[in-house]
Amino acid sequence: MNFKKYRLICLYRSNSAQSGFAMPLALGLGLVMIIVAASTIVRSQSDRTTTNFQKEANRALSIAEAGAVRVESFLDRYKLLANKNLDLWVDTLNNLPESQRNCGITDISKAKQQSQLFKARNWISLDNNNPNKGRYKIIDYQYQAGVGTLTVAGSIDAYNTREHSSTSILKLTIPIESEIAKVPPPALWAYKFKTNPNQQINGQIRAVICPQVIKEDLDGIAGLDRTNITHIEGKAMGKIIADPFISIPLPKDPPNIAARISAITDSIRLPQNASDQPDENGEYNYLVEVDNEISNHSIKLKDSDSIQIDIQPKHKVNLYLKGNIDLAGSQTIGVNSNHPNLRIYGSDQTTKFNIKNNASIVAFIHAPFAVAKNIKSTKTSLPGNITGGIWVKSWDSATSKGEISIIQSGSWQDFGIDAGSQPPQLNPVSYWRRVEGN
Repeated sequence: MNFKKYRLICLYRSNSAQSGFAMPLALGLGLVMIIVAASTIVRSQSDRTTTNFQKEANRALSIAEAGAVRVESFLDRYKLLANKNLDLWVDTLNNLPESQRNCGITDISKAKQQSQLFKARNWISLDNNNPNKGRYKIIDYQYQAGVGTLTVAGSIDAYNTREHSSTSILKLTIPIESEIAKVPPPALWAYKFKTNPNQQINGQIRAVICPQVIKEDLDGIAGLDRTNITHIEGKAMGKIIADPFISIPLPKDPPNIAARISAITDSIRLPQNASDQPDENGEYNYLVEVDNEISNHSIKLKDSDSIQIDIQPKHKVNLYLKGNIDLAGSQTIGVNSNHPNLRIYGSDQTTKFNIKNNASIVAFIHAPFAVAKNIKSTKTSLPGNITGGIWVKSWDSATSKGEISIIQSGSWQDFGIDAGSQPPQLNPVSYWRRVEGN
């Protein structure tokens, strides 16, 4: 065989074999490249979807946070709801006392409407004029042992359509404290006021009445202007608070161990004798009868000088009255302590309180059904007519020519009022976490 011809035949066969192998290889490499490209595209789309989802979830979380702030603001405005579960809010507002129910009827109406929306778990737009800003709703609010647990959902519509919405749920815990931990007790607390420029009060004034608009009353309390309240010996004056939703605590019931004593119409020293026994807190309790059914006075001290209710040093005495209080002359009631060691608790039959001339009281007086009318004084020096605090249904010292001075002294504990009776106060959120989302 011709050698050259044989070599050409071999070369031809070799090239044909390589050509047959290269074709599948090229096709395989092309397929791999297509798969890689497709995978990259799919991954890119998946990453974009995840990013968009995360973005919308974060927006929904921000909306939930904004909703939570609005709910907190609502509770701070209507504090009486802060220590009640969500399902009780509407009933609480519907069952307000008349003095509160008729206060700012539009405002109360809005509060009820808002509470209905919250209770129904309805979605509420952050901005009624722009639904794209999202919406929120209360999932629940529960109060237990000084803590309010608020669960709020926020939702946003991706691509401006409800078909692609994202929702995040946020749970927050809000410490709820009594005012006992916030501010001192009021020097004067009443539902109605009439004063004159001689009124001197060193301490907080709390009014259970409707705050008026600024144009009508700069202090926010009808009938009580800040100009009527002056400083005493340069001491700082407390603030004036008008809150129609916090009532004066109801009368306290006397304990079963309270000793019965006759109406106080002359000087008396308490404890009376060694047979008087204190309670477990070291306090002496007395149930004070009335002088007669017509007068109905449990304390009636006339104009004679030097009549005293003298509390022995380092003792605390609680007087639970069946009737009214009438003080005049130069009596000194409750001494031997910088803080009131005498607490006078009126009953629902204690409907009148009177003090005039130079009578001086170092005590806390709690008589939420008592009308303090025509309060007058001729006192010209300290201490004040009342050192401690007085909480009554109404206060009228408008006709007094002399100063009627009230000096706040003592704490909530000194006044013996249960912390649960005080206005709840919202503290900053102590903990929050995202519960779930979609």
